[in-house]
Amino acid sequence: MLKKGIVWLLVCSSTVFADQITLPGNFTADFSQTVTNPSKKVIRYSGKVLFSDRSHLKWIYREPTSKEVCTDGKEVLVVDHDLEQVSAYRIEKGFDLAHIIQQAKPYKAHIYVTTYGGRQYTLKTDEKGRLQSVAYYDDLDNKVQILFTKMHYGKSTLRADRMQCNYPADYDVIRG
Repeated sequence: MLKKGIVWLLVCSSTVFADQITLPGNFTADFSQTVTNPSKKVIRYSGKVLFSDRSHLKWIYREPTSKEVCTDGKEVLVVDHDLEQVSAYRIEKGFDLAHIIQQAKPYKAHIYVTTYGGRQYTLKTDEKGRLQSVAYYDDLDNKVQILFTKMHYGKSTLRADRMQCNYPADYDVIRG
């Protein structure tokens, strides 16, 4: 009886885990972001993204402008290297990628949906459950799609200095 219970628990556990997106301790990836406004005008961005310990995200934009966006879930720092300007904002409700990933429910094969902060997100994974893309509509009804390539998952957190936005001391700093 106990043996049957353990086997049943293992089967149920594997089914539950198969229906979830794998959430690593960290990941790094290249990204391409497409923003399409309601008039169908498209803006494309690309760069590198780093994710660590549930709330730390760093976006390094390379095209069409040089910019870094760092957040710890409480504050967002935007470093615009083309303008030589830094903007710092406290955020009341941060973008919690880990929560979005963990709450996502299967919709179709390798496609998941969830709602966070009143916004619906569609996530796509590869066959190993690793994140491949995120799509949503922003506050201005722009369709946003972010595709991840060269994804590398890690078990531990990334070094804190890798997650910080660095900028020269002579940049203008704006606090909002």
